[in-house]
Amino acid sequence: QIQHSTAPIRSATKLELVAVHLLENGTNGTSALSGLAGLHDMNFRNSISDLRNKHGIHIPDEGFDHQHSGGETTRMKRYWLADRNQARKAAELVNLKRKERGAEPLSREQIARYLAAIPASEQPKPAA
Repeated sequence: QIQHSTAPIRSATKLELVAVHLLENGTNGTSALSGLAGLHDMNFRNSISDLRNKHGIHIPDEGFDHQHSGGETTRMKRYWLADRNQARKAAELVNLKRKERGAEPLSREQIARYLAAIPASEQPKPAA
């Protein structure tokens, strides 16, 4: 006899959402702007810091200028997964978080699509 749980699946954690956001954006990267707009994450850089420091995921960054609605320019950072190995770590973290909350893991096919969009090794930053 198969037993089914009636417990509701908990919502995704912030780290799970940020890791998926990085995977989905590949080499285009993410920023506090996309984190706020897409994830409602008011402190995106702290989420990036947690992925780096607590989970060992190498996430390079670079600064860029953003002109906000008031016409002023502010400095922001763009973040991306360094290479396929780091993308694999992010996908494994997502699946761990999903397992902990009783949700379906990312499929092998989805992970393969994410990994295919990211360089096999870290690419040097182009000279300015």
